[in-house]
Amino acid sequence: MATFQEHLARAKKLKPRKLQSDLFKYIKSLEKELVEMEKRRLSVDSKDIFGNPIGFYSEGTEIMSGGKKKAGDPFTAIDTGDWFKGFYLQEVSGVLRFGSTDPKTNEILSDGPDNTWLSDELFGLTDKELKEVITRRLLPFFIKNVRNTLEI
Repeated sequence: MATFQEHLARAKKLKPRKLQSDLFKYIKSLEKELVEMEKRRLSVDSKDIFGNPIGFYSEGTEIMSGGKKKAGDPFTAIDTGDWFKGFYLQEVSGVLRFGSTDPKTNEILSDGPDNTWLSDELFGLTDKELKEVITRRLLPFFIKNVRNTLEI
């Protein structure tokens, strides 16, 4: 059992910058998992980050797809080619942001006349997804990290 002085010395090892750096590196290691959550929400749920529909196929799309996509069915985002495949997570000025490498991204997020998407809030995590990531992944990592630093 450690003495009070030993515990105090260990506690001084807890540095905000180090904790922040470790947490950031860990979150970056989850990039693939977070991007998959994003893709699943768009392709399976067809919802934006606020739970709103992302769009619906038109009669024209049904005709052009030979009936593979039915008018009124929700967008899945899968058939947008490289947009869906190009998803990534990036750090910009200390903030993690989702995006796509596909040049169509600006068109998909625009209010232009050719854009049939109902939302431009496509990138990010819903509150439910974020809570899941925090409770299932981040909190256990953070607790373990602090325990290791304090040697308890």
